[in-house]
Amino acid sequence: MQTNKFPFRYFLILFLMLLLAILFWVIVFGFNKNSNGNEQTNIQRIVDRVFIDRPNTEEEYWHQEYLPEQAAQINPIDTTKIINDTLNQRRIVSNLVNIAIKNTSNSIAKFANELKQKYPSDEYKIVYIDSVVNRLQVQLPDKDRVNFKTEVKAKLNQYKLLVWDETLFDYVKTFNDPKLKDNSASWYLKAININKAWDQTTGDKKIVIAVIDNGFDLNHPELVGKAVKPYNVIDKSENVSPSKENHGTHVTSTIVANGNNNQGLVGICPECSFMPIKVEDQNGMVSNTYIIDAILYAIKNKADVVNLSLGMQIPMGLNIPLERQKEYINSSAKDETEFWDDLFNYASEKKVTCVLAAGNSNILTGFDPFQRAKSTIKVGAVNQNGIKAGFSNFGNYTTIYAPGTNIYGAKPGNSYEVLQGTSMAAPIISGLIGLIKSKNKNISNQEILKILDANTITKNNIKIIDIVSSIN
Repeated sequence: MQTNKFPFRYFLILFLMLLLAILFWVIVFGFNKNSNGNEQTNIQRIVDRVFIDRPNTEEEYWHQEYLPEQAAQINPIDTTKIINDTLNQRRIVSNLVNIAIKNTSNSIAKFANELKQKYPSDEYKIVYIDSVVNRLQVQLPDKDRVNFKTEVKAKLNQYKLLVWDETLFDYVKTFNDPKLKDNSASWYLKAININKAWDQTTGDKKIVIAVIDNGFDLNHPELVGKAVKPYNVIDKSENVSPSKENHGTHVTSTIVANGNNNQGLVGICPECSFMPIKVEDQNGMVSNTYIIDAILYAIKNKADVVNLSLGMQIPMGLNIPLERQKEYINSSAKDETEFWDDLFNYASEKKVTCVLAAGNSNILTGFDPFQRAKSTIKVGAVNQNGIKAGFSNFGNYTTIYAPGTNIYGAKPGNSYEVLQGTSMAAPIISGLIGLIKSKNKNISNQEILKILDANTITKNNIKIIDIVSSIN
C-alpha cells in the first residue's frame, strides 16, 4: 500500500504561504482614494512613474517636465546676456546654445530626453524645441557655453549634431543723411531699366513675396490691401505693427508699392502680394531663432519669394585683414553654416527663392554664416554711378549688385523717406524675381539665376542688375 510522502503539516504550510502571498498582493494593489476622490491603484501610480522617468513612445517623450509647455514657443531675448563674441566677431546671447539633429528621421523629443540624462542639472534648461527641423535650444550658465558646444557632441555621438550660438541679427541698418533727399526719387528704377520688365509684366496677385523684417504699416497707401497671412513670430499673432525705426515698411514699398495711387513711388512688382512677417521682440531684439521660425512660416504658407534684409550684428569698428576674413569664412562656424544651408535648400526644394542683403560692413559677404548657402541670392549695393557703395559687403559670395543708395520709400504714417544700405538693394532683386515668377510660377531657382545673370552688366568686376533681355 502506497503512503503519502509528505505529512499533512507540509500542505498546511503551503496553504498558509499562499494565503500570505494573496494578502500581500491585495495590500500592494489595494485601492486608495486620491485627492480628487477617484480610485487609483498603486500599480497605476507605479506605471505613471515609469512613464515619467522612462518614456517609451513619442507621445511620452513630448510630455516630459523638462520640455517647454508649448513647442516652438519663443521667449524674448534677455538683453542682459548679450555679449560680443571675440572669437567669432559677432554679437550673441551668452547663455543660449542651439542644437539640431542632422538626420531629421530622429526624434528631437527622444534626443531631448537623452540630453537631459547627460545634463540633469536644473542649470541646463531646454527652453525651445521644434520638430519641423529637429532643433532645440539649451539655456545654460554663461561660463559653460564654449565647452558645452564641443562636449555635447562627444556625449551624444550616436547623433550627427549641429551646434551653434544664438546669434543676434540686425536689419543691416540704413544710413541717413539730409542730402540724400536732393536726388531724384526714381533714379534706381531708371538705372535698372525697369520699364523693359514692365513691358512684359507688372506682377501677379497670386505671387506672394514674404518680407521678414521689424514691422509694417499695413495701412500705408503704398501697402494697403496687399498683405496676406501677416504673422508675428514672437507672440504667434497677426500683429505686425511697425517698430520705432522705419525698415520693414520701406523695404516692402520698394518691392510692391501700389501704382497709380497719385502719391509716392511705385514698387518693382506692384501687382504682387506680400506676406509681412515680424521678427522683432518687445526688447527690440532679433535672433536666428526668430529668423528660422519666420522662414519656416513663409515656406509652410507657400510664399514664392522671401526677402531678408537683415544679418548678424557685427561689433562696431571691426577691422580684419582680407586674408583673415577668408580664413574665417573657410574654417569657422561650420555647424551654423550647415544648418542654414540645409534650411535654405529645403526652401529651394519647395520652390521658394530666398534673397539676402549682403551687409553694410564693407567686409566679405559670407563672414556671416547666414550668407554662405549657395541656394540663396545675396545682394550687394551700388551707388548712382554704378560703383560699389562704400558700406556694401562684397566678394565671391555676393550673387548680384543693385542700387542701394538714396532709395526713396514709404515710412509709417502716410509718409516717405530716403534710406540707403544693402537692405534697400535686396528688395529690388526680390521684386524682380516676383516679376519673373509672375511669368512662370514654377520656375526653379537655378533658372532664376540664369535670367538674372542674363540681365546684368559687369563693371569693376561686379555684376550689376540691368534689364536688357527677357525675364521669362
